[in-house]
Order: sequence, then C-alpha cells, then structure tokens
Amino acid sequence: MKPRRRSTRGSAMLESTLVLTVFLMAFLEVLDIGQVMFFEAMLGDRARAGARYAVVNTYDPTAIANVVAYNSPYSSGQSSGLFGLQPSMVTVNRYNAGVAGDRIEVIISNFPLAFAGPFVQGSYASRQFRAVLPAQSMGSLQ
Repeated sequence: MKPRRRSTRGSAMLESTLVLTVFLMAFLEVLDIGQVMFFEAMLGDRARAGARYAVVNTYDPTAIANVVAYNSPYSSGQSSGLFGLQPSMVTVNRYNAGVAGDRIEVIISNFPLAFAGPFVQGSYASRQFRAVLPAQSMGSLQ
C-alpha cells in the first residue's frame, strides 16, 4: 500500500495571508508612533514660537495664543489652527512683570491625538508643552 501524500495546495496563500496581516498591524503601529513623534516636535516648536513672539512684542495673551495656533497674531476668522491646534488649548502666563526677572510662559495642553492602530485605538490628550523665556521687548513691556 502506498501512503497518501497530503495536498499542499493553498498553503502558500494561507501563509501569505497570515504574514500580511501581522505586517499590516505592525505597520499601522509604526505609523501611530510616527504621528506621536511628529506632534511632539510640532507642539514643542509651536510653544517656543509663541514664547519667542511674546518676549519680543508687546504682551498680549490673545495675540500670543493666535501665533501658537495660526502662526499669525490675528485669527482672521479661522476655525482651526495648525493640525487642529486651537487658541483655547494655549495658556499664556507672565511672571514678575516690569522687573528684571520678567518671564513669559506659554503652555499647550489637551491637544487630541487619535490612534488608528489595531492595538491602541481611540483619542487621547497629549502631555503639556511648556516654554518659558525672559521678556526682552524693545518696545513696551506692559
């Protein structure tokens, strides 16, 4: 009697499907990590840009928040800023106004991060981004 040989037809298709599924899941997670890293860099840069604008211009919290969100001191009727950043997410504080230790602090908080990967899904708020610089305006510091 001859032993029956199992048919291997279709096994390559099944193996390819399994490998492709694992690869796509890993690829989506890598994209999510890249998105987080991009927004970390962008939000840190926006906080520094707002602080820089604040220390070289007359102190105006609304204009500073607009610079952070829109890259312009004027909102010009825009509903959404850079990548969804809103002026309401920006807090501007001034410490020791009018003295040598005058500092301006810009904080970005509650920026939404959306994840689409298979393991981490949903929307989360980012951490706070904070920039503090000494006031150095050539104009009025009031």
